[in-house]
Amino acid sequence: MKALTFKTSIKSEKDALNIANLLQNYFTLKRADFELSERSSVLYVEGKNLIPKKIEQAIQLFGYRCRLLL
Repeated sequence: MKALTFKTSIKSEKDALNIANLLQNYFTLKRADFELSERSSVLYVEGKNLIPKKIEQAIQLFGYRCRLLL
């Protein structure tokens, strides 16, 4: 199992929940959770065979910025 963390521009809890559900189904993730704060929005994903660029591209298609945190 692989875990990745991304910084995103998502601010709304409703949008975060919707996108987490979409990502979880599309990439068959074990987990997709957001941690939202006034300063930042962080996405945690966990699953097999994760490709960070694909997740970044999917979030960008929804109209948000996203980058992998090392």
